[in-house]
Amino acid sequence: MNRRNFLILSAATASAAAIGGTVAVLDDPYAYIHMLLRGYVGEFTMDEEQARQFVDAFSEHYGTEKVLGFVALHRLRKATPLSTEYTEAKVNLYERRLVSDFMTSTDFFRQYQQGGVPTVSFTGFKLPCSNPFAQRVS
Repeated sequence: MNRRNFLILSAATASAAAIGGTVAVLDDPYAYIHMLLRGYVGEFTMDEEQARQFVDAFSEHYGTEKVLGFVALHRLRKATPLSTEYTEAKVNLYERRLVSDFMTSTDFFRQYQQGGVPTVSFTGFKLPCSNPFAQRVS
């Protein structure tokens, strides 16, 4: 096998793996986003219906196509060395949005303070004064 054939075979293999991984992700973006959140914020449990509500609200706010694109780009970036400054910037932007929206749309901080693995609830998306550090007024 010469160098040219090796490079062609390598590129074809990487492309097939990337496309296969991206198609698999598009089957269940809910599970992938949940896995990403667990990687970013740590272990937590969340009712499946509430997790779906969060992902649906996130997708509705930013656009379903953009969120699916983020998931596909994230998966592609993770599986292959194929990325550009543009795709890196977009993936990083949506990673930050995902984490910050998760933190302000759930009771993660309140549950985390209890110790152990927090059981998180979805409280609403982009609500006024959704700051988890705001004090409740009785």
